[in-house]
Amino acid sequence: MNTCLIVFAKNPVPNQVKTRLLPKLSPEQAASLYRAFLLDWCEALTKLTNIDVVVAYTPPEGLPDLQELIGNNVIYIPQEGNDLGERLTSATQWAAKNGYDKILLVGSDSPTLPLSYISQAIDVLDSRDIVIGPSMDGGYYLIGFSTHNLAMIIPCVFEEIVWSTAHVLQQTLERIRTTGAKFMLLPPWYDIDTPEDLSFLHAHLSAIRLAEGTVQAIRTEKLLIEILKED
Repeated sequence: MNTCLIVFAKNPVPNQVKTRLLPKLSPEQAASLYRAFLLDWCEALTKLTNIDVVVAYTPPEGLPDLQELIGNNVIYIPQEGNDLGERLTSATQWAAKNGYDKILLVGSDSPTLPLSYISQAIDVLDSRDIVIGPSMDGGYYLIGFSTHNLAMIIPCVFEEIVWSTAHVLQQTLERIRTTGAKFMLLPPWYDIDTPEDLSFLHAHLSAIRLAEGTVQAIRTEKLLIEILKED
Protein backbone atom coordinates (compact mmCIF):
# COMPACT_ATOMS: atom_id res chain seq x y z
CA MET A 1 0.00 0.00 0.00
CA ASN A 2 1.16 3.55 -0.70
CA THR A 3 1.98 5.51 2.46
CA CYS A 4 2.96 9.13 2.98
CA LEU A 5 4.10 10.90 6.10
CA ILE A 6 3.38 14.64 6.08
CA VAL A 7 5.57 16.81 8.31
CA PHE A 8 4.06 20.18 9.16
CA ALA A 9 6.88 22.71 9.14
CA LYS A 10 7.50 26.42 9.33
CA ASN A 11 10.38 28.38 7.91
CA PRO A 12 12.68 28.83 10.97
CA VAL A 13 12.57 32.62 11.18
CA PRO A 14 13.06 34.48 14.51
CA ASN A 15 9.80 35.54 16.19
CA GLN A 16 7.84 33.18 13.92
CA VAL A 17 8.67 29.78 15.48
CA LYS A 18 8.80 28.40 19.05
CA THR A 19 7.65 31.72 20.48
CA ARG A 20 6.56 30.06 23.73
CA LEU A 21 10.26 29.58 24.49
CA LEU A 22 10.66 33.35 24.73
CA PRO A 23 12.01 35.16 26.71
CA LYS A 24 14.07 32.30 28.17
CA LEU A 25 15.55 32.01 24.70
CA SER A 26 16.16 34.87 22.33
CA PRO A 27 14.14 34.84 19.10
CA GLU A 28 17.31 33.82 17.26
CA GLN A 29 18.00 30.94 19.66
CA ALA A 30 14.41 29.71 19.39
CA ALA A 31 14.61 29.76 15.60
CA SER A 32 17.95 27.93 15.65
CA LEU A 33 16.53 25.29 17.97
CA TYR A 34 13.50 24.77 15.74
CA ARG A 35 15.83 24.50 12.74
CA ALA A 36 17.74 21.75 14.58
CA PHE A 37 14.47 19.95 15.43
CA LEU A 38 13.40 20.03 11.80
CA LEU A 39 16.73 18.86 10.39
CA ASP A 40 17.14 16.06 12.94
CA TRP A 41 13.56 14.87 12.46
CA CYS A 42 13.65 14.88 8.67
CA GLU A 43 17.01 13.11 8.71
CA ALA A 44 15.60 10.43 11.03
CA LEU A 45 12.61 9.92 8.75
CA THR A 46 14.91 9.06 5.84
CA LYS A 47 15.60 5.76 7.65
CA LEU A 48 12.02 4.66 7.02
CA THR A 49 11.44 2.58 3.91
CA ASN A 50 8.50 2.49 1.51
CA ILE A 51 7.19 5.84 2.76
CA ASP A 52 7.06 9.15 0.92
CA VAL A 53 8.03 12.03 3.22
CA VAL A 54 6.09 15.21 2.48
CA VAL A 55 6.87 18.61 4.01
CA ALA A 56 3.79 20.83 4.36
CA TYR A 57 5.35 24.25 4.65
CA THR A 58 4.40 27.76 5.65
CA PRO A 59 4.67 30.61 4.78
CA PRO A 60 4.48 30.22 0.99
CA GLU A 61 7.55 32.37 0.42
CA GLY A 62 9.56 30.11 2.75
CA LEU A 63 9.81 27.28 0.22
CA PRO A 64 13.26 28.15 -1.23
CA ASP A 65 14.79 28.39 2.25
CA LEU A 66 13.27 25.09 3.37
CA GLN A 67 14.39 23.36 0.19
CA GLU A 68 17.92 24.58 0.81
CA LEU A 69 17.70 23.46 4.44
CA ILE A 70 16.08 20.03 4.05
CA GLY A 71 17.01 19.13 0.49
CA ASN A 72 15.08 17.65 -2.40
CA ASN A 73 14.58 14.09 -1.17
CA VAL A 74 11.12 15.03 0.12
CA ILE A 75 7.94 16.32 -1.51
CA TYR A 76 6.90 19.90 -0.70
CA ILE A 77 3.31 21.12 -0.50
CA PRO A 78 2.06 24.46 0.87
CA GLN A 79 -0.12 24.56 3.96
CA GLU A 80 -3.53 25.85 2.89
CA GLY A 81 -6.29 27.09 5.17
CA ASN A 82 -7.14 29.73 7.75
CA ASP A 83 -6.51 27.60 10.83
CA LEU A 84 -4.76 24.37 11.73
CA GLY A 85 -7.88 22.31 11.16
CA GLU A 86 -8.24 23.55 7.61
CA ARG A 87 -4.53 23.03 6.94
CA LEU A 88 -4.67 19.44 8.22
CA THR A 89 -7.76 18.81 6.12
CA SER A 90 -6.12 20.23 3.00
CA ALA A 91 -2.97 18.14 3.43
CA THR A 92 -4.96 14.96 4.04
CA GLN A 93 -7.13 15.55 0.98
CA TRP A 94 -4.03 16.28 -1.12
CA ALA A 95 -2.57 12.91 -0.12
CA ALA A 96 -5.80 11.05 -0.88
CA LYS A 97 -6.06 12.69 -4.31
CA ASN A 98 -2.48 11.64 -5.04
CA GLY A 99 -3.23 7.98 -4.48
CA TYR A 100 -1.93 7.31 -0.98
CA ASP A 101 -3.74 4.56 0.93
CA LYS A 102 -2.29 5.49 4.33
CA ILE A 103 -1.71 9.08 5.41
CA LEU A 104 0.24 10.11 8.52
CA LEU A 105 0.53 13.70 9.73
CA VAL A 106 3.14 14.78 12.28
CA GLY A 107 4.65 17.97 13.62
CA SER A 108 8.30 18.85 14.00
CA ASP A 109 8.40 19.42 17.76
CA SER A 110 9.25 15.86 18.83
CA PRO A 111 12.80 15.14 17.57
CA THR A 112 13.14 12.11 19.88
CA LEU A 113 9.95 10.37 18.74
CA PRO A 114 10.84 6.69 18.15
CA LEU A 115 10.53 5.62 14.52
CA SER A 116 8.97 2.43 15.82
CA TYR A 117 5.88 4.50 16.65
CA ILE A 118 5.63 5.51 13.00
CA SER A 119 5.90 1.89 11.93
CA GLN A 120 3.30 0.89 14.49
CA ALA A 121 0.94 3.59 13.19
CA ILE A 122 1.26 2.24 9.66
CA ASP A 123 0.46 -1.27 10.85
CA VAL A 124 -2.57 -0.05 12.83
CA LEU A 125 -4.09 1.39 9.65
CA ASP A 126 -4.38 -2.12 8.22
CA SER A 127 -7.37 -2.65 10.51
CA ARG A 128 -8.40 0.80 11.77
CA ASP A 129 -9.60 3.99 10.11
CA ILE A 130 -7.61 6.34 12.34
CA VAL A 131 -4.50 6.17 14.52
CA ILE A 132 -3.54 8.87 17.04
CA GLY A 133 -0.38 9.45 19.04
CA PRO A 134 -1.35 11.39 22.19
CA SER A 135 1.06 14.02 23.47
CA MET A 136 1.64 14.87 27.12
CA ASP A 137 0.21 18.37 26.72
CA GLY A 138 -3.28 17.17 25.78
CA GLY A 139 -2.83 17.28 22.02
CA TYR A 140 -1.38 14.71 19.66
CA TYR A 141 1.99 14.26 17.98
CA LEU A 142 0.61 12.11 15.16
CA ILE A 143 -2.69 11.44 13.46
CA GLY A 144 -3.10 9.01 10.61
CA PHE A 145 -5.82 7.78 8.31
CA SER A 146 -6.63 4.89 6.06
CA THR A 147 -8.33 6.25 2.97
CA HIS A 148 -10.89 3.42 3.02
CA ASN A 149 -13.50 5.47 4.92
CA LEU A 150 -11.87 8.87 4.58
CA ALA A 151 -14.93 10.66 3.15
CA MET A 152 -16.89 10.12 6.37
CA ILE A 153 -13.96 11.25 8.55
CA ILE A 154 -12.51 14.34 6.83
CA PRO A 155 -13.01 17.21 7.52
CA CYS A 156 -15.19 16.22 10.51
CA VAL A 157 -12.36 15.25 12.89
CA PHE A 158 -10.60 18.59 12.36
CA GLU A 159 -13.68 20.78 12.93
CA GLU A 160 -14.78 22.51 16.15
CA ILE A 161 -11.36 21.98 17.78
CA VAL A 162 -9.85 24.65 20.02
CA TRP A 163 -6.29 24.33 18.78
CA SER A 164 -3.16 24.86 20.92
CA THR A 165 -4.99 23.93 24.13
CA ALA A 166 -4.96 20.96 26.49
CA HIS A 167 -8.35 19.89 25.10
CA VAL A 168 -7.32 19.05 21.53
CA LEU A 169 -7.05 15.28 22.01
CA GLN A 170 -10.31 14.97 23.92
CA GLN A 171 -12.20 17.12 21.44
CA THR A 172 -10.73 15.14 18.55
CA LEU A 173 -11.83 11.84 20.09
CA GLU A 174 -15.32 13.24 20.54
CA ARG A 175 -15.37 14.19 16.86
CA ILE A 176 -14.17 10.70 15.88
CA ARG A 177 -17.00 9.11 17.85
CA THR A 178 -19.55 11.06 15.82
CA THR A 179 -18.20 9.46 12.62
CA GLY A 180 -18.28 5.88 13.86
CA ALA A 181 -14.69 5.40 12.69
CA LYS A 182 -12.51 2.71 14.24
CA PHE A 183 -9.40 4.11 15.86
CA MET A 184 -6.44 3.15 18.04
CA LEU A 185 -4.05 5.12 20.24
CA LEU A 186 -0.27 4.87 20.12
CA PRO A 187 1.87 5.25 23.27
CA PRO A 188 2.05 8.86 24.52
CA TRP A 189 5.07 11.05 23.76
CA TYR A 190 6.10 14.64 24.40
CA ASP A 191 6.43 17.85 22.40
CA ILE A 192 8.89 20.65 23.07
CA ASP A 193 6.89 23.84 23.57
CA THR A 194 7.88 25.52 26.84
CA PRO A 195 11.15 26.47 28.56
CA GLU A 196 10.55 23.71 31.11
CA ASP A 197 10.61 21.17 28.30
CA LEU A 198 14.18 22.05 27.32
CA SER A 199 15.89 20.62 30.41
CA PHE A 200 13.90 17.41 30.08
CA LEU A 201 14.81 17.08 26.41
CA HIS A 202 18.49 17.57 27.21
CA ALA A 203 18.36 14.96 29.97
CA HIS A 204 16.51 12.51 27.73
CA LEU A 205 18.98 12.87 24.87
CA SER A 206 21.87 12.34 27.29
CA ALA A 207 20.16 9.25 28.72
CA ILE A 208 19.61 7.79 25.24
CA ARG A 209 23.27 8.26 24.42
CA LEU A 210 24.44 6.68 27.69
CA ALA A 211 21.97 3.79 27.67
CA GLU A 212 22.03 2.87 24.00
CA GLY A 213 25.43 4.12 22.93
CA THR A 214 23.83 6.05 20.08
CA VAL A 215 23.42 9.74 19.38
CA GLN A 216 19.89 10.87 18.56
CA ALA A 217 18.96 14.35 17.33
CA ILE A 218 22.62 15.33 17.23
CA ARG A 219 22.05 18.95 16.16
CA THR A 220 19.42 19.46 18.81
CA GLU A 221 21.58 18.09 21.60
CA LYS A 222 24.61 20.15 20.57
CA LEU A 223 22.57 23.34 20.47
CA LEU A 224 20.86 22.60 23.78
CA ILE A 225 24.23 22.15 25.47
CA GLU A 226 25.29 25.58 24.22
CA ILE A 227 22.01 27.25 25.24
CA LEU A 228 21.78 25.70 28.69
CA LYS A 229 25.44 26.48 29.36
CA GLU A 230 24.61 30.18 28.96
CA ASP A 231 21.96 30.11 31.73
